[in-house]
Amino acid sequence: MDVPTIRPPALRLGDTIGIVAPAGPLQHKEAFHQGVATLERLGFRVRYDERIFQSRRYLAGDDVSRAEELMRYFEDAHIQGVLALRGGYGCARLLHLLDERRLRSHCKVFMGFSDLTTLHLLFCRHFGWITIHGPMASSPTLGNAESGIEEHLMSLWTDPEYRPMLSFPELETWREGTVEGQLTGGCLSLVVASLGTPYEIQTDGKVLFLEDLAEPPYRVDRMLTQLRLAGKLDALKGALLGSFHQCDPSEGGYTVEDILREMLDPLQVPILARFPAGHGSRNWPLPLAVRVRLDATRRRLEILEPAVRRQ
Repeated sequence: MDVPTIRPPALRLGDTIGIVAPAGPLQHKEAFHQGVATLERLGFRVRYDERIFQSRRYLAGDDVSRAEELMRYFEDAHIQGVLALRGGYGCARLLHLLDERRLRSHCKVFMGFSDLTTLHLLFCRHFGWITIHGPMASSPTLGNAESGIEEHLMSLWTDPEYRPMLSFPELETWREGTVEGQLTGGCLSLVVASLGTPYEIQTDGKVLFLEDLAEPPYRVDRMLTQLRLAGKLDALKGALLGSFHQCDPSEGGYTVEDILREMLDPLQVPILARFPAGHGSRNWPLPLAVRVRLDATRRRLEILEPAVRRQ
């Protein structure tokens, strides 16, 4: 059952954004410093602990430290927004360590993507929070973001009246139609990993956003088949497809687009593809758990409600 939607307080210039590392370790320190510089240039203070630079195999430190850091940053009244360091892997290992009583009453602007899909799904399903699928502190798409993305991100974070109409030349209509529903989803492999867990994605009556990285077509086929067998595609309102970067095979005469079309077209719902969000060279922030109007015919996505509320 859906819980009531909760918007975080809008950010103001001078507010502090805390950087947390719930998943993988930092790989490119220069990209991280570029991301921090971008946040500061936009008018925010940035705070992080040296702990985020820890590395334990493929994780940014041990599970207990990463979970405690996440809860502490949400609880801290001097931090108004929380941004993930990077993805990789590790968020799922924290879920049993997160005390929901410590988190529930501290809704804040929260942004990340990739492995952070796990936390987006948890926060939406258990708390009803609106969160933002978007670049992370060490993402090149933050440190080197085009001006349009920066303006869009600032409006999402700071403007409680912002309801953009998003349209791009590269968008493709795979199936025509216009629908309205709550936007959910994220990285396909993490969406599938949620099945059978307490944070399992809820898709009935919703618009499903999917993207992924370096998954060959047969794996995309397998994951979409699992979603179908789990009943997660039965009552979709529509589908929004982001980048599937490095997902095409080196040979074989078929593409990931062939698989996506074959698996999704029978659903007979509007499908809008090639939205510039995900692991590609452009990662336009998308608010999750907001109502949207997906107009696949006119190739546009309208955000029908703001991602933040007045303080």
